[in-house]
Amino acid sequence: MTSQFLIPIVATVGFYAVYHLVKMVQKDNTHPLRDLPGPKGGNFVIGHYRELFQNHSVTDKWGKEFGANYQLRGLFNRRELYTTDTRALTHILVNDDIYQKGHVSHTIVTNLLGNGLLSVETMEHKRQRKIVNPAFGVPQIRGLTEIFNQKSVQLRDIWIREIGDSGSSRIDIFGWLRKMTLDVIGEAGFNYRFNALDPNGQINELEEALTRLMHSPQSHRQSIVRLLQAEIPILAFLPTPGAKIMDEARGKMMEIARQLLVDSQTDIKAGGVSATKRDLLSLLVQSNTTHEIQEDQRLSDTDVIAQIPTFFVAGHETTSIATALALHALSLHPSVQSKLRKELLNIATDDPTMDELNSFPYLENVVREVMRTYPPVAFSRREAMEDDVLPLSKSYLDRNGKSYNTISVPKGTLIQIPISAVHRDKAIWGADAEVFRPERWDAIPEAASAIPSVWGNLLTFLAGPHNCIGFRFSIIEIKSLLFTLLRTFEFAPAVPEDTIEIKPTPVLRPTLRTEPKGGNQLPLILQTGVRFTPRVSDAAQRGGQRGHKRGRAISAASGGHVVVWTPEHEGAQNTTMATTRSAAALGHDYLHCRDNQPRPRPAPADDGGGLHPPITIPSPPSAAVIIRAHEHIAPAACCCSPRGEAYSL
Repeated sequence: MTSQFLIPIVATVGFYAVYHLVKMVQKDNTHPLRDLPGPKGGNFVIGHYRELFQNHSVTDKWGKEFGANYQLRGLFNRRELYTTDTRALTHILVNDDIYQKGHVSHTIVTNLLGNGLLSVETMEHKRQRKIVNPAFGVPQIRGLTEIFNQKSVQLRDIWIREIGDSGSSRIDIFGWLRKMTLDVIGEAGFNYRFNALDPNGQINELEEALTRLMHSPQSHRQSIVRLLQAEIPILAFLPTPGAKIMDEARGKMMEIARQLLVDSQTDIKAGGVSATKRDLLSLLVQSNTTHEIQEDQRLSDTDVIAQIPTFFVAGHETTSIATALALHALSLHPSVQSKLRKELLNIATDDPTMDELNSFPYLENVVREVMRTYPPVAFSRREAMEDDVLPLSKSYLDRNGKSYNTISVPKGTLIQIPISAVHRDKAIWGADAEVFRPERWDAIPEAASAIPSVWGNLLTFLAGPHNCIGFRFSIIEIKSLLFTLLRTFEFAPAVPEDTIEIKPTPVLRPTLRTEPKGGNQLPLILQTGVRFTPRVSDAAQRGGQRGHKRGRAISAASGGHVVVWTPEHEGAQNTTMATTRSAAALGHDYLHCRDNQPRPRPAPADDGGGLHPPITIPSPPSAAVIIRAHEHIAPAACCCSPRGEAYSL
C-alpha cells in the first residue's frame, strides 16, 4: 500500500526536477549572452563567485582578456553580464525602474537591515529618500565635523599611548578605525555613545556582534552561504553559525534603534531640535514631521527604525575600510605621505572646519586616488525587471567575431557593476591605471568624465537615484582622520606587501595570508615624531647677524621635545604673543630658555632678557603643528638638532 503512494510521489518529484533542469539548459543555450566572451570553469553551485570574493583584482585580469563586456557564471551556473562600458553603466544606474537589486540582494540586505533605504525600490525608495535627504545636506555635515575631529583626536591619543616611549609600534589600524567610526556614527548619527574607543569601558555588544558577523575568519564563507540561502529560501531554516550571528547583530541593532527613536521623539515633542541636537536621527525625525510632508507620505515608526541599522552599517563600515586602505597606500608610498603631511601642517589646529578640510588640494587628490584604487565596495549588482537593450559607448566582438554596439538583456538577467574594475581600466585612466598616483587628479583624463558618478568622477558612491546618500559624511570623516593622524604619525608597512590580501565580499576586507585565522586586520608600523630634512638655512647661518638665536633639540625627535626660538626683530612681542595664542589653543606647555637650559615658565612672556620663550612640545607630532604655525608667523625661525644642523622650517 505504501509503495502505491510512494512511487507516484517520487516519480512526480523526479519529473519536476528533470523538467526544470531541461528548461534551465534550454534557456541557457538560447540566452542572448551566450556568445559573449568570458572566463571558463566556475563551480556549478556558486559559479565564478569564489574568484570574485577572494581577489579584488581578478576582474582586472578578466578585463584584459575579454574586454569591457563579458559574461560570468553566477549561482547555479546562470549567465551574468559584466560590463565596464560607461554608457551602459549610466543607463543601468539611471533607470532604476528597470534595473533593481533583485531578489537575492534584496533578501540579504533586508534580513540584516530591514526595509531601509538600502533595501527598498521605486516609489518607496523615493518616498524614504525625500525625507532622509535633508539630514545629509552640506550645512548638516558642516555641523558634524567637530565630532569627526574629536573622535580622530581620541584615536590619535590612544595610539600615542600604545606606542609609549618606544617611539614606534605595530598596530592593527583596521580594528581601531572600526571602533572610531562606530563611535562617530553613534554620536553624529543618533546622539548615542557606544564608547568603543573607551579603554575602560565595557565591551560594546553591538560592536562585538558586527565584528563577528563581518570580520571573523569565517565571514568570507558566510557571505556565500547567505547568497545560497537567499536563492533557496528553504536553506535559511538550516542552522548555521552565520545565521545565529546575523540574528544577534540584527536583534541588537533593532533593540538600540527602537530606544533611540523613542528618545528622539520625546526630545522633539519637548521643544524641537535644539542647537546641540545635530545628529542625523533628530534631523530625520524633524524632517518627517514637517508640514511640507503630507501625512500619507510620512515614514512610520517602523520605517524610521529601519533607517537606523542602515546608518549603523553603511555609516561606519565603508569609512573605516577606506581610511585603513588610505593609510596602507600611504605606507607604501612614503613620498606621497610626506607631501601630504607637509600640506596638512599648514594650519595650527586640531579642530579644522569642513571648509578647511576641503581647502587642501593634495588631501583631495589623495582621498580621490584612494577611492579610485581601493573603493570600499568592489562591485554592486542589478537585476533586469524587464527585457531591455543596453547602449554601448564602444562596439564589441562576440566569440564568433561578430560586432555589436548594444547588448540584449532579458528579464531576470543579473548584471555586475564592477566598481573596482572601472577605476583601474586603462582605457579610461591611462597606462598607469593600476598605480597609486594622486597627482593624476590635477588633470584627469577626459574619458573619466563619462563615468556615472555623484562624486569625483568615480563609481565609489554610485550614481542615479540610488547613489550613496551619505557620501559627504564619509568623505569629510576620512579627511578629518587623515588630517589628525598624518600630522601625528609616520606610517610604514608592518609586513611584506604581498602578505596582505584584500578580499571583496563585496565590501573590501584586508587580511593576512600568514594569519588565515586572524580575521580581518591591517597592521602597520606607527612612529611618532615628524622628521625634517636637515638643511642649514641661510637665515640660520646668518642668525648672529640678524638677531636669530640658534636653537637645538633638547632630546631625540621620537618621544622628546623640540625647541623653537623666535627671531628677534621689531614687533617681536606681538609675534611671540601670536605664537603663544596658537600654541595655547592646543594646550601645550612653555619653557623659558637661557644659556640653553630649559626651565618651566608659568607665563609665556618676554622678561627683557633678549630671548623670546621657546615652545616646548610634549609630543613631537604637535611640535610640528606649532612649528608650522610658528613658520607662518615668523618664517625665519629655525630649529637645530643636538649635532648642530639647522632644520629649515
